[in-house]
Amino acid sequence: MEVKSERPLQCNLSARCLTNLMIQTWPNPKVLGWHSSWNKQLNKYLMNILMTLCFASGATGQSTETASGDGATIVATPSPPNWPRTRSNPAVKSSKENTEKFEWRTATQQAWLYTGVMHAFRIATEPGTRDALHGPWFNDWMASVSELRGWDDGDPFVTNYVAHSMEGSIFGFIQENNDPRYRDVVWGSGRGYWISRLRALSFSAVMSTQWKMGLASEASLGNVQLHESSGFADFANTPTLGICEMMGEDITDRYVITALENRTSNRVVLMLARSFLNPSRTFANMMEFKEPWYRRTRVGLFKENYVLRKELLEEYRNGGMKPFEFAKNTSGDGKRQLPLEAPIELMVSIQYESFLGGGSCIGGGGTGAFRINPAWQIVGEFTGCLVINMPRNESADSEMYSGGTRWTPRASKLVSPYVQVLVGGRRITHEVDDPQKRKELRDAWNDGSGTLSHYPKRSDWSVEHQENGFAVAVGGGLDLVVNRALAWRIGNLEYTHSWLPNVDQIHASEGVRFTSGLTLRIGTW
Repeated sequence: MEVKSERPLQCNLSARCLTNLMIQTWPNPKVLGWHSSWNKQLNKYLMNILMTLCFASGATGQSTETASGDGATIVATPSPPNWPRTRSNPAVKSSKENTEKFEWRTATQQAWLYTGVMHAFRIATEPGTRDALHGPWFNDWMASVSELRGWDDGDPFVTNYVAHSMEGSIFGFIQENNDPRYRDVVWGSGRGYWISRLRALSFSAVMSTQWKMGLASEASLGNVQLHESSGFADFANTPTLGICEMMGEDITDRYVITALENRTSNRVVLMLARSFLNPSRTFANMMEFKEPWYRRTRVGLFKENYVLRKELLEEYRNGGMKPFEFAKNTSGDGKRQLPLEAPIELMVSIQYESFLGGGSCIGGGGTGAFRINPAWQIVGEFTGCLVINMPRNESADSEMYSGGTRWTPRASKLVSPYVQVLVGGRRITHEVDDPQKRKELRDAWNDGSGTLSHYPKRSDWSVEHQENGFAVAVGGGLDLVVNRALAWRIGNLEYTHSWLPNVDQIHASEGVRFTSGLTLRIGTW
């Protein structure tokens, strides 16, 4: 018979095991060291990992090895909140359960600590960043932010799609660790799991945006956008791919690491598996000053916990139950009355726009919509696209930022047509690069040891023409509801008009734009 539990991962303890004991542990400092010579891109982030490990050298947590004579305290309790629930030790509901508020203070402290680690690494390893610290801080910060445009920021693939994804995932796990209501969910926990990932996505998006353009960002410390290609790739990739990384680690933790814990009590194997198969969770644990291998949903690895693990595995080998197994709690899942029209919709999209004066661009964007009644929504949208078929060493892009209203007369149906009017602005930028001059300036700089006294800026080797103007977009489209959580925007066709002059050969005052994308429906599940 399956036993339901308040804990997604339960520990099956026999009657002779200490099922009602909570082990409180105290620090066991460790010393870590590192040295090496690294190549420039991927190895930079490996060094960042090692620097972060150093910050956790005084970590505390469930797996610290202790004895009753050096700080370990064994406390009798009917059902401690951090102990796995068992058949003989069922979950005890309390008035505080699922009502605790998000721990903003500690979450913010941990997020800023991780931000500080990344900045410390940049300043220690990048001569250009150190040189840029000497300019007028506020003016350079504002100038850097104003240079953001386009998609690509010039970073290699491993930086944009691996390292930054891990950054977003670390911020997400920091959010989860400080969310009492959802921090114990695992892959397969149902609605609670997906809500927790939405909350993590929001926190990660805020902190990763801060990292790119905030008070303590790449824009304010080092003025990256003044020296390298600027783009919005990281704004989208870091939080969204970061949540995908989180889910990948959740799946690995449930099906690989937990399966390993059901087969061995070898502490070295389990420490390495937990730490390196879940790297983002490892970093987040260390920002909380816990061991890298910490898991709040399972017993620890040392002292009394280690003895307990060995006993459980022995029973399992002798025909007993698995020490750790998943038991989904489905209580109350069918009792919710939820609307068919999504109160909030978030969409990521791809787009193609043809300028009626000649030329076209390809790109994407994001849209958020808040429903004020079943038929009407307030909409905000930001899109960007790259102008295609430009001459060699020339690039151009368009950004459009707008808000307005949307009429959705059949929002509760499977197929939902709509019309909308958006009002805002458009910015067109055309840039001409001189790659030969760039190479000469970089060689003269030579990471601060050459003849050039300052780190060269993009404006030293490129010429930029830019125009901003008022813009409107009028059109409509068709949505297909896939399920309560997702909808597919089959197509959106709009006429765009912008009150701005031509930017060199780019004539973007009038255009026709086609958009398609995936919509996340919040509040319907």
